[in-house]
Amino acid sequence: MSSKIWGATAISPQIKQKIAIVAAEISPWAKVGGLADVIGALPGALAGAGADVSVFLPAYKSIVSKLAPAPVGSPMSALIGGKPRAFRVLRAQAPGGVVLYLIDHPGYFGRDGVYGEKGADYPDNIERFIFFGRAAAAAAAELVSPDVVHAHDWHAAAAPIVMRADRALSERFARALVVFTIHNLAFQGLFDAKNFPLLGIDGSYFTIDGLEFYGRVNLMKGAVVLADGVSTVSPTYAREVTEDPELGFGLEGVLRHKGERFIGILNGADYTEWDPAHDPMIPAQFTPARPGGKRVCTRDLRQSVELPPWDDRPLVGMVTRLTSQKGLDLLRDAIEAVMKLDLQLVMLASGDPKLEQAYRAAEARHRERLRVIIEFDNSLAHRIQAGSDAFLMPSRFEPCGLTQMYALKYGTAPVVRATGGLRDTVVEFDPASVSGNGFVFEKYEPDALVGALARMVKVFADPPLWRKLMANCFRADFSWSRAAAAYLEWFEKLRRARAGA
Repeated sequence: MSSKIWGATAISPQIKQKIAIVAAEISPWAKVGGLADVIGALPGALAGAGADVSVFLPAYKSIVSKLAPAPVGSPMSALIGGKPRAFRVLRAQAPGGVVLYLIDHPGYFGRDGVYGEKGADYPDNIERFIFFGRAAAAAAAELVSPDVVHAHDWHAAAAPIVMRADRALSERFARALVVFTIHNLAFQGLFDAKNFPLLGIDGSYFTIDGLEFYGRVNLMKGAVVLADGVSTVSPTYAREVTEDPELGFGLEGVLRHKGERFIGILNGADYTEWDPAHDPMIPAQFTPARPGGKRVCTRDLRQSVELPPWDDRPLVGMVTRLTSQKGLDLLRDAIEAVMKLDLQLVMLASGDPKLEQAYRAAEARHRERLRVIIEFDNSLAHRIQAGSDAFLMPSRFEPCGLTQMYALKYGTAPVVRATGGLRDTVVEFDPASVSGNGFVFEKYEPDALVGALARMVKVFADPPLWRKLMANCFRADFSWSRAAAAYLEWFEKLRRARAGA
């Protein structure tokens, strides 16, 4: 499989493509994870590249209350398990000329959470999101008649499934390109086989070559099998999930079978929000040409989290979930060795209670070197990016990662494990050639993590060398315009292949 980063050459479509994006999250109105950031930025970038873009989303309370959308079209219905469920479509305008169509069903989406509340998923999530996929497909056919349908992750997987497997809907999308993007293979939409009839498609699709997965329904697998093309969010992750069963989570063979119709396209960073030149959440703005404000941000961060003002030592930042995926078990095992290095660490995190307890205990032992803030605070996340000298991401696996891209924009050197999108965006700094933009370790072992941090500390101790590293960080460009060009190029390639077939 090629590890090409798509988008080296953009295409200029002769006819304005109508692209319908189907997803369960969008920043800033309904955000659980990185998917929301992608859907908040990619549609506008595609529109900026000349496409006519609309986004289909559930009408969550959080979106409706902020955007005050208006009803559009006639009331509609979607079959769930052979029974019609009435819904209406609400329309709102997002920045960049992107239209949002919201699937309004108060029983499914008029709740306080996106996927659940108080740490527990809603028990009817399979019904909610099968309904969403079917309703989005019906609404897209009626209101948009798109050239491309682009569904994201398992919550939207029912859309490509019914567009190809439901007889009536497949006729309406016969000329459309249907594609599916995987953001994290660890979450596939697995449910008991008794729920298969909810999809309203023929039972012949519940086989090993379809949606059946060890006796259960797998919505992500169904979308992968039936879509015209499948992508994931970095070239390295695309290779990893076809070669490593631990990262493929049982779908490595299905993805290999897609051949050239499965690729990796690196996500972009939303520089309208993450740019130190105009970030309103940081105490001093700065640019590559005028970097002095970064030192103001560093002093402010140390003061606000009550760390000693050790300006001659690097301040390392983290904004993360407390999970093993993010490498927080690895850092836990290495924390005593890390604390012996000449650095300080500030961590904004939440997640696993056992990991939280471990880091709280470590903080109590190392009050002058470690600060742990267990909450979500977007303003503090910005201040950590701006005020840190280095940014640590020791992930076990990382499909793409966005925070390392933000760090580079702020002149903050990433220290990362070489996996997924981290490998595609961070290059080991070489003091001899002054090339590279961070520090990278390969093995998922405490010694490897500590070694990368030690190399960072050594470079930081040489201020002229560190300034050259910062300049390399500032030069990195992972804008969404690059990603949008890659998607349009991919759509065109799939269209030509489909026409040839």
